[in-house]
Amino acid sequence: MTPEMKKKLLTRKFSSIEYMQELEHYMEQAIQGLIDALDYFDQHCQHIDMSTWQPAEKPEAWRDRALPNFKGILFSIREGIDNAKIGKTSTIRAATGSMQGLSKDMDVLGERWWRCIPQPVAYAHGVPLGRAEQIASNIWHTVGEYFEDGEIADEEITGSIDEQDLLRYLQPGEQV
Repeated sequence: MTPEMKKKLLTRKFSSIEYMQELEHYMEQAIQGLIDALDYFDQHCQHIDMSTWQPAEKPEAWRDRALPNFKGILFSIREGIDNAKIGKTSTIRAATGSMQGLSKDMDVLGERWWRCIPQPVAYAHGVPLGRAEQIASNIWHTVGEYFEDGEIADEEITGSIDEQDLLRYLQPGEQV
């Protein structure tokens, strides 16, 4: 596959409704994973003395700040998908742009309570959130035309690229 064709197909993929729906799916999983982790803490970790913990280290901070932020972004993603279906990409660009700043907002929240959560339960939030953040970055850079030359094909920026999968984005009459 030529570099030009790879760039063209990646642009189509990263701006496709299907890819936006993949973002929605991973955000749903991340939110459910966070809810499950909070529930686990409530059911199994109440014996832990949190009297010396800072407020931001407690699960309530995640319940009161992170969860509403995630849900708000998911709502915006859904709205962005609906608008993208009619050719308006500004909403999905804004939603994915919000995700770019999400990790900075989350830096103030402590993770001490996560130590009480079994790894598989924690991963049910963290793994899909990481995937959602990568997809959001790809969508934001693509629909906003923020990628610099060659960046869209750089796997250190976009994550792994399956060239076989990209073939789905060929248009009739195009060849690799």
